Amino acid sequence: MLLLLQGKSPRSARELARELEVCERTVYRDVDALGAGGVPIFATRGSLGGIGLVEGYRKAIAALEEDEIHALYVSGGDPLADLGLGSPLQRAREKISGALSERQKNVAEKTRARIRVDQRRWGQEGVPTETLALVRRAIWDERCVELKYRDRNGARTARRIDPLGLVSKSGIWYVVARDGSDYRSFRADRIVSADVRSERFERPKDFDLDVYWSQSTQQYEGTMNRFPVTVRVLGTSLDELTTYWRATTIDTQNEASLVRFDFPGRGAALHQLIAWGALVTVVEPTDLVAEIRATAQALLAHYAVG
Repeated sequence: MLLLLQGKSPRSARELARELEVCERTVYRDVDALGAGGVPIFATRGSLGGIGLVEGYRKAIAALEEDEIHALYVSGGDPLADLGLGSPLQRAREKISGALSERQKNVAEKTRARIRVDQRRWGQEGVPTETLALVRRAIWDERCVELKYRDRNGARTARRIDPLGLVSKSGIWYVVARDGSDYRSFRADRIVSADVRSERFERPKDFDLDVYWSQSTQQYEGTMNRFPVTVRVLGTSLDELTTYWRATTIDTQNEASLVRFDFPGRGAALHQLIAWGALVTVVEPTDLVAEIRATAQALLAHYAVG
C-alpha cells in the first residue's frame, strides 16, 4: 500500500482494494495499522477524498541510488522465471515503479532497455521449470522430497532427500540436498520425477548454501585432470571455438592467434580437436598430432566404400 500511495496519492479505498486484491475493510484496517506505526497516512471522505500520505513523505524508495535501480531493473529474469517467479518479479517491479520519481523512472527504463542478462548457452535445452517450482516450495516449507534420479551414465535410483537450496550455474540448475548423512548436488534436468512429502525435516543450523557451493566447486575443479593444448586458429573462427571452451590467447599475428585450451583430459581434447577439423592447427603437445592423424585414418577405413 505504501508503494502504491507513494506513486499516486490520494487513492480511493476501492482502488487500493482492487490493486492489492483484498476487501475494502482490510484496506482500512491496514491504514489504521500504518498510522499506529508512525506513517503519516490519512483517510478523508467525499468526492475529492481518499487515502493518502502527507505531501512530501517518501521513505526508502526516494533514497534509491542509480546503481541500486540498475540492479533492480536489469532485463532478463531467466533464473527467476525458471523457478516460477517471473510474474511476481514483474509485479514487484511495477509496484516499485509507481513509487519512483520521474528521474528514477527514467533510470529504470534506460536500464531495462540497455542491459540484458541471458545465462543460457547456445543450443541449450529448456530447463525443467515445473520440477524447479515444486522443489523451491519444498525447500521453503522444509518438506522431504522423493526423487527418481538419472545419473550421468543413465542409471536410475530412487531416494528421499531433504532439499536445502537451488543453484544455477551456466544455465544448469542444481538441487543441493541432504541425502542421508551427506550433502549432495543433483542436476535438476536429470530428475525424472519429484514428489513432495508431507513429512518435514529440520534444516541444519550450520548449513550455509554459499559456503557449501563454493567449497563443492573448488573440490570438483581440483579433481579435474586438466590437459592443456595450444593451437593456431584464424581470428574469424575464434568466437566459434570459445563459445563453450575457455581459452587463453598467447599471441596474435596477422589474422591468426595462438590459443591455449584447458581440456578435462586427453580424450576430451582429442574428440574436440577432431570435431573442429581444419579450423585449428595443433602446436602443442606435438604427440597429439600423430594421434589425431591415426584416429582420422581409422575413421576413413571404417567408412570406406566396399
